[in-house]
Formats: sequence, C-alpha cells, structure tokens
Amino acid sequence: MILAVVPARGGSKRLPCKNIVPFGGRPLLGWSVAMANALGSDIHCVVSTEDAQIAAVSRAAGAEVVDRPAALSGDDSSPIDVLVHAAAHVRGEGLEFEGVMLLQPTNPLRPVDMVRRAIGRFLKEPCESLMAVSRRQLKFGKVKDGYFVPDYEVGTQSRRTDPVFHENGWLYLTKTATLMDHHSLTGDRILAFETERPFDEVDIDEPVDLVVGEAILAAVRHRIHY
Repeated sequence: MILAVVPARGGSKRLPCKNIVPFGGRPLLGWSVAMANALGSDIHCVVSTEDAQIAAVSRAAGAEVVDRPAALSGDDSSPIDVLVHAAAHVRGEGLEFEGVMLLQPTNPLRPVDMVRRAIGRFLKEPCESLMAVSRRQLKFGKVKDGYFVPDYEVGTQSRRTDPVFHENGWLYLTKTATLMDHHSLTGDRILAFETERPFDEVDIDEPVDLVVGEAILAAVRHRIHY
C-alpha cells in the first residue's frame, strides 16, 4: 500500500485559490486525486488542507480529507511536517503503508503508466526515496560583476554538452520509516526517476502558467488516462 498525499492549503497569493482553480475541466487538485485513484486499490489518497472550500472540492474529487492544523498552514510551513501529520492521521485509522507519495497539485500532468513505473522502481530497488528529475542539456554559466562566465566552450552545440538534472517537483516517493522515523523526505539513497517532456514543464504557480499548461494539456491529454 502507498499513501498518496496531496497538500493543498488555502491562501495562495500569486494565484488566488490556486489549488482549486479550474484547469482542463476540473479543479487543479482534482488532477492529482484522479491520477492517484486511477492507480488502483493499492493507493490510498488523502488531501491535507485547513481550508473548508478546498476540503469540499477534495471530497467531491474522491479523496479523503485530513484536517491540517493552522500551525502547519503558513507560508513557511515544512512540507515534511505536513506529510508526517497526514501519515500519522492515516495510521491512526489503522492503515499501514510501505511508502508515502507526495503529489503537489501544481504539477497536474502525470501519465498513469509513468507513475506506475516510478512506483515499481521504488518498491523493488534499494532506496530510501525516489525523486522525479528532469534531464536538460543547457549551456550553464555564472554571472560575476555583470559578466557572463560560461561553464562550457562557447560555440559548443547544446546537444554536445553534458546533461544536467534538476528536481522538478513532479513526484516524490518516500519509505514510511524514512519519513516517520527520520523526519526526512528523501533520506540518503534517492532513486532518480527521469520524467518525460513536456509533462514536467507544467507547474502552476501564476496565471500565465495556466495558459501554458492548458496548451500542453491539449497536446498530451490522450496520454494522461484519467
């Protein structure tokens, strides 16, 4: 069993009501809930929130709601504390689980088959966690005193540069003991799960992200399957 936690507090400033803003015909958080439910009975999905409206939308989308205390609902609240609180609540109901899956509602596009592959690796390979990462071949450098100092030979084609990887927020899986006993989202052994473009390019934080996200959704909706 995997516990899927969708953290969705109220009070977004850059995009008001961000977690329940309409996106592709459903509330934004509804995409994460729908994906978790599409994975089958081995996934138990909860939404952690302190907001009554978000709670109602979450229940309508098919998720259990964990009432988040005000102390964990501020701008600087620790996501680890939020996950621990939700996991402890579910454990208190008598449900045991091998791992906790963090599904940030701002990353709505997760093909079910891709997530299943991630879960399969997480359960079979030695690790304390799995993190979604994006592979990019970019020409990086630094700016010193207003001057660009490249970390590559100028004129090199991007495809010939060494790839870099960045944490993209698309998916996290954490062993229950790593989270609950060590209070860590990742531990030391982090499996890298390379996500595919353009699914990892949709991150809804500002109004313009909705426009870009809707355009990408239109191109890949046939691959989402929920």
